Amino acid sequence: MSRRKLALECSLVTLFLFLFVAALHLLPLPSGLLRFGNALLTPGWILLPWILLTLHGEPFENFGYHLNDLRRSIGTGLLVSVLLLVPYFLLYRFWIGKPSLHFGNGHETARWLKMCLYQFTVIALPEEFYFRGYLQTRLNRIWGRPHHLFGAPFGPGLIVTSLIFMFFHLLLAVNLWNVGIFFSALVFGWLREKTDSIIAPILFHALSNIALFSFQGRF
Repeated sequence: MSRRKLALECSLVTLFLFLFVAALHLLPLPSGLLRFGNALLTPGWILLPWILLTLHGEPFENFGYHLNDLRRSIGTGLLVSVLLLVPYFLLYRFWIGKPSLHFGNGHETARWLKMCLYQFTVIALPEEFYFRGYLQTRLNRIWGRPHHLFGAPFGPGLIVTSLIFMFFHLLLAVNLWNVGIFFSALVFGWLREKTDSIIAPILFHALSNIALFSFQGRF
């Protein structure tokens, strides 16, 4: 497809999803309709790109949807997680206090494991499938990747995808924390470019959320 058609496609799909998420969080919807909408959203992040790529006959591997060089992807994701998350949460402990970790019984442990599974399967996987897999790859096709950072090529697509990702989260709540998600998204995007896969960003995304929720006792 031409760059113009690529831009039109990803703009319309992203706008549709943005309006859908906005309706779920900003409109006074009945509880049943809200649950139904949220149930559609999680697979929607995956199904929309899947349908579009199938219709166009494009290789899924080009969008990072593969398990090639899995060891490298996992290793890179874990290394970046250690390098960034450990210092971050040491500062968290220094400024805010000790983490609220409670594993006093089997019930709390089960809740924590359920939260971990939720972060991987319902949050990180679908969101990375769409944003770093589909959207960032589409924008790379449009604008190219003329720059390099720590051995990873990147272009305006990484920045724009991160901004869009942030705006989606601002629909949930307008606060400094959700503005700061832009910087996390930059790391997700860099991992996508570094490993040519969405495995590393999925891993870092999920571990970031798991660490935060564990420290805050939100499980």
